[in-house]
Amino acid sequence: MNRRQALMSVSAVAAHALFADVVSAFVRTTAAVGDHAAPWQAELFGSDEGAILEDVVDTILPATRTPGAKAARVHVFVDLAASRCLGSAEQQALSDALDSLGQTFGALPADQRIARLNAMDKAAFAMFKELTLLGYFSSEIGCTQALAYEAVPGAYKGCIALAPGQKAWATR
Repeated sequence: MNRRQALMSVSAVAAHALFADVVSAFVRTTAAVGDHAAPWQAELFGSDEGAILEDVVDTILPATRTPGAKAARVHVFVDLAASRCLGSAEQQALSDALDSLGQTFGALPADQRIARLNAMDKAAFAMFKELTLLGYFSSEIGCTQALAYEAVPGAYKGCIALAPGQKAWATR
């Protein structure tokens, strides 16, 4: 799979008719986070791959001043989107990419995990990055803690100057 195919696949995920179902399932699955989180049963990936996927999304978008992808349970979104919206060739490419990382991936220091991701098949890595970002900024944590949240409907403000360091805006 080349980069163009990967980008088309990711675009297809965003526009796919099943995408609303993916987001709905993601919201239901992640409604209770932390200690009260529902157990996750992967739809596409095996349990070993699911554990690696959790570490992959955490490596791509780690916790900083805001919770990271792991806290937002983005691995659930990636699994749902890949399972319900991607073709079998793309699914196999993602599965192979996770297998190539190895079971010890999560135990590695952050710089070594990043190096392994960079060495991964470029199309698969691009798909993981896109799905991670899409899932994170579709999650409650991403919308309300990483972005400035403003409920809709709200007043129309055509042009708002952002102060240095101010968060971008999101609506949900």
